[in-house]
Amino acid sequence: MDRCLKTVLEKSRRIGASDILLREGHKICYRVRGRLVEDDLLLTRDFMESLYSSFRMPGYVSEYLGPMASCDLAFEYKGRYRANLFTAEGRKCAVLRVVSEEIRTLSELGLPGILVEEVIRKKGLSLVIGRTGAGKTTTLASLTREILQRENAHVITLEDPIEYRIRTDRGCITQRELGTDFVTFDEGITQALRQSPDYIVIGEIRNITALRAAISAAEAGHGILGTIHSLGAGKTLTRMLSMFPEGEKEFIRYQLSASLNFLLSQKLTYSQEEASLDYELVLNSPAVENTIREGRFNQLDNILLLSERHGMRRFQGSP
Repeated sequence: MDRCLKTVLEKSRRIGASDILLREGHKICYRVRGRLVEDDLLLTRDFMESLYSSFRMPGYVSEYLGPMASCDLAFEYKGRYRANLFTAEGRKCAVLRVVSEEIRTLSELGLPGILVEEVIRKKGLSLVIGRTGAGKTTTLASLTREILQRENAHVITLEDPIEYRIRTDRGCITQRELGTDFVTFDEGITQALRQSPDYIVIGEIRNITALRAAISAAEAGHGILGTIHSLGAGKTLTRMLSMFPEGEKEFIRYQLSASLNFLLSQKLTYSQEEASLDYELVLNSPAVENTIREGRFNQLDNILLLSERHGMRRFQGSP
């Protein structure tokens, strides 16, 4: 690995950066507590060429086709990183996500222990929702580890790429990576059903085929955990239903109402000292189940208001 890149990676952890933005012909930018901080180092074409040649692993199969395809991967240097390689105006670029060295507990993240209890008790479809950088992957890793600490189970993860290496003394975890171990998320889910899973953890539900496969797997009695880029239960359910043709919507609502476990929507807010997590939690109570089945998503806010004493919660700040 290039000595200059090593210096950049070391600095990112020293200053507490969450992301590193590398663009040919521009100065390096670090994202620290949600804000971009520019470095003095100007990135040359040679540097980016060296970075690309180091990261494009032989045998990697991209989910996206074409000569200008982006590439997602993970690597390690005194810690773990996720990288996205892409081009802008023909120039090589990369964004590196700094992955925490330790998987924090739900309590340390500021999330309730009821989440893992619900997953183990009900199985079904549990979704972590949020925008990019909201900590969805971190929450998913924490949930996965706590499931394995409590239950002797087989967990299969489908990731793009593998970020956290999850170790366990109990049960069994099989971590699979997009482009290396499977081609698309829906294919990965279908394959996982033949691999004796108790739980399937999906790094990101991106399209209708992956969503349909996840709902069907949850209906079959497996515990399905996944993430979706959205915010808020009502908006997320509306977006999910919008993926399907009009003739399927009623059946999908029925499937979701029966198989859904919970919707955890989260966002990060930043102060000078630290990041704090705010979240909305919708549990699939009888009232929520009826609301989803009938498509009255606008009533979820009222249900949340009346159900906080039962473990549900609204965003404490503005969504």
